[in-house]
Order: sequence, then structure tokens, then C-alpha cells
Amino acid sequence: MTIRGTLMDHGTVIAIVEARPQASSSPAEQKSVGVDAHRKTASADTELDRHIALVEPRTFIRECMHRGMLAALSLPIVTFSTVSEFESRFSDSVALVFLCLTDVRPAECVHALRVLSALDPSVPIVVCAVNDMELAKTAINFGAKGFIPVTTSFEIAIGVVQFILAGGTYFPADYLFAFEPNGPSATVASPPPDALTERESSVVQAIQQGKSNKIIACQLSISESTVKVHVRNIMKKMNAKNRTEVAVTAQTSLAMDIEGPIAGLQRLSR
Repeated sequence: MTIRGTLMDHGTVIAIVEARPQASSSPAEQKSVGVDAHRKTASADTELDRHIALVEPRTFIRECMHRGMLAALSLPIVTFSTVSEFESRFSDSVALVFLCLTDVRPAECVHALRVLSALDPSVPIVVCAVNDMELAKTAINFGAKGFIPVTTSFEIAIGVVQFILAGGTYFPADYLFAFEPNGPSATVASPPPDALTERESSVVQAIQQGKSNKIIACQLSISESTVKVHVRNIMKKMNAKNRTEVAVTAQTSLAMDIEGPIAGLQRLSR
């Protein structure tokens, strides 16, 4: 399997070994040095085996995503133009599959998800697509661990990938509410001290969509300084350090409140 990208560390290791002066080394010693250098390179290759598979049919978009994700994530990114290509080169070293379904017919989406879920159910699948609730529902039914609408900001998308690599599940808040058979519970209970207000919840949803404070202020008809106050209060209540953590934490809390999206879909399918 070939992983795209230049392994600069390997070149450095080999260069150091070869550049060291060998004043009076015998042929046997020189051979030993070469073997040691080869072992170091092989060891580094083993560490890089674990990678993220990016499936995107459009060349330009695929290369742009590859470069962006490679710079933002710690794991190597291996790109594929089709699910069939990925299937033919699948290996146990895949840590996560990032599947782009932004320009694919519904039947092809179902086929792609069916193929990927059958390869190895333990490998998390993240679907990136247009805002389509039915497609998100299909993705969950096939075991996907995340659904990222194309309206999501790059920063939040990277946070989602990191969150899922750590064992989490991510779906937009609006989708989770829709997945519950009877909608949000009608029972009114006393909110806990750190519960978000209705306005703060609106701000959180806007943050999840990657909107700036200025746009949020315009949408909610409030001042930008008020938005900043809401964001500060939200981060305090969620114990979040930045906006990305707010977006991811909100998904986790919501999933727990409604017993998780997969449980909701299982009830729907009965």
C-alpha cells in the first residue's frame, strides 16, 4: 500500500547515519550501519500504516481536502476516487473512512454505505454530504458514526473527525431531534443550573454551522456584543475552551439526552 506524501523524517534519519564519518570501519561494520538505518525506516513506516481514507470522486476537491486534512490531522491521509477503488485496496490499517457524497445519486449513496459497512464494522465512517435528512438517516442505519453537512466549517469538521477517532458520534442537532419518533419530550422539568437558555441554544446551533458572531447577531436581531456574551456564557456552562469544543460538546450532550441517534432510528424502523 502506498501512502501519499513525503516522509521527511525518514530522509533525516538516513542522512544522519550516512553522514557520520567512519574513520576505520570494516565492511562488516558498514553493513551493520546500513541495516540499522533500514530498521529505523521500516519502524517509521509501521507507525504511519494507520491512516484516514478519503473517498471523493472529484479530483480538484479531493486534492484540496487531502492537503487541508493532512495539515490539520496527525494521521496520514490516503485518497481514493471511488468506493470500489477503496474496497480493492482496503487494509486493517484504516482508522477512519471520510466518505464524500455531495454529487452522487441516492442509489449510489446506499450502495457505497452498504459496501463500506460490510468491509469492517469496527472502522468508523464519516459521511460528508448536502443537508439531506433522509441521507443522514440512511448513513446511521448503515453504522456511520458521523454526518457532516457541506455547510459546516472546516474547523468544526476537523474537530468532528478528531472526536470520532476518539470514539464519539456526531450528527447535527436538528437531525437528532427529527430522528426521535415523537419529537422532543413535552414534559417540562426544572432545568439544571448549567442548562442553556433558548437564546443560547440558538447561538450554539449557529456556531455548529460555522457562522461568525456578526452573522449570528444579524440572524437573531441582537448586537454582536450580546452574541459575545452568550458565547462566553455557553463556553462556561459547557466547560469548553473554544467554539469547536462548543459544537462537539453540544452534539454529545444532545445524543445522550435522546438516547443516541441510532437508538432513535431503531425505534423509527420498527
